[in-house]
Amino acid sequence: MPIFQSRISPVLDACNEVMLVDIDKGRATRRRTVSMHKMTHSERAEALSRWGVTHIICAGVSDLMSHYVESHGIRIISGIAGVPDTIVDAYIHHRLREECFKMPGRKRPYPARSS
Repeated sequence: MPIFQSRISPVLDACNEVMLVDIDKGRATRRRTVSMHKMTHSERAEALSRWGVTHIICAGVSDLMSHYVESHGIRIISGIAGVPDTIVDAYIHHRLREECFKMPGRKRPYPARSS
């Protein structure tokens, strides 16, 4: 998740930090924050892939960044707003479609979690 001031960052492309969360057997087992400061779109996608990221939960992402990330096999769940720990819990429990996690102004449904 891209992070800005203890919430999900409005745009993945411009965030300086991401929170990486390891999930095992329905539990968040490890959280860490890493810097993406001054990385290009392609460098960000490569770093996320190298760190083992399989899903990104974010508020918004440009088409260009989406292309780079998805070309590394990373799935994007966009249109999500809130506090990271609450979002992680909602992701684990398949509740990200609830209205309280919807980014204001978002009109279409978010993708469902596949695994």
